[in-house]
Amino acid sequence: MTIAAGIIGAGTIARTHAQVLYDHKGVTLGAVCDVRAERARVLATAADAEPYTDHRTLFRESDVDAVYIATPPGTHLGIVRDAVRHGIAILCEKPLATTVANGRAIRDIIEEGDVPFMMGFPSRFAEPCRRMRGFLADDSVGEPITVFSTRAGHGDPEGDDWRIDPEQACGVTVESASHNIDMLRWLGGEIEAASGRTTNATHPELESFDDNTVATVEFERGAIGFLQNSWTSRVEYLRHGVIGTEGTVMIEGDEWWRLDRLTYATETDAYPTTITFDAETATEMGYTGQTDAFIESLDVGTSPPATVQDGLRALEVSHAILGS
Repeated sequence: MTIAAGIIGAGTIARTHAQVLYDHKGVTLGAVCDVRAERARVLATAADAEPYTDHRTLFRESDVDAVYIATPPGTHLGIVRDAVRHGIAILCEKPLATTVANGRAIRDIIEEGDVPFMMGFPSRFAEPCRRMRGFLADDSVGEPITVFSTRAGHGDPEGDDWRIDPEQACGVTVESASHNIDMLRWLGGEIEAASGRTTNATHPELESFDDNTVATVEFERGAIGFLQNSWTSRVEYLRHGVIGTEGTVMIEGDEWWRLDRLTYATETDAYPTTITFDAETATEMGYTGQTDAFIESLDVGTSPPATVQDGLRALEVSHAILGS
């Protein structure tokens, strides 16, 4: 079975999705849409697809089975509603929405429309992350006590970036830290409480913007956790890990989107062991595996991993942090 796919949005992350879809043997990428005609044309030409400037026209005129939504999160609700009306499967970039109310509305639309929906949390499919989670699956480190996820780099939005558009801005805690929150939930289970602090060092004129966040969480199973994310760090790093009752495992890298090594030690190990990953594995942040899982779920008729509920819970935790 070959899936006919389209992409809505033609920015940076859409180009990543387009390359993955273009290379996928089970997919034909037939349509690219962006409100900026030139961006739609450029990406569509590169992908040998048809360009559109209105997603509603794409849904009416193109014969797509699935669509990747890669637009600013404030636009997701309307696009999801229209896709569901046409019975089109959805992979939606994070965050699910900017507000909890819109996130819950999307959840309701998906559940009522019974359309396949996958939340774009690619870190779950990155090889270093999957290797780390294997230590939990086989109980090598025991029950989680502390779970952590930290990420920092210098990505202060500027120019016409939607992140600093007063009508669309949502800040690092909603936009970028959604990755951290999903990683914490994927490793430690459901989060029942969260609180934290944020800063807005770069765009104080925007009330809904923040560029640094630090938070603690409590898990239903009793563990505690913390996350940290920065858009203003001049030193880049990425780390996730679990301190368990019988061992510790962590993955880390020295760039914003890079995981070079996995280190672990169990109660039977005299010293920690470090496994290093080659450059390709270290920098492939799971987008290929994410699409593999999405397309397979459509092919065999199973529910895609990383559900709309996962996206909503990440959004709710983000706003719990902001509200604290």
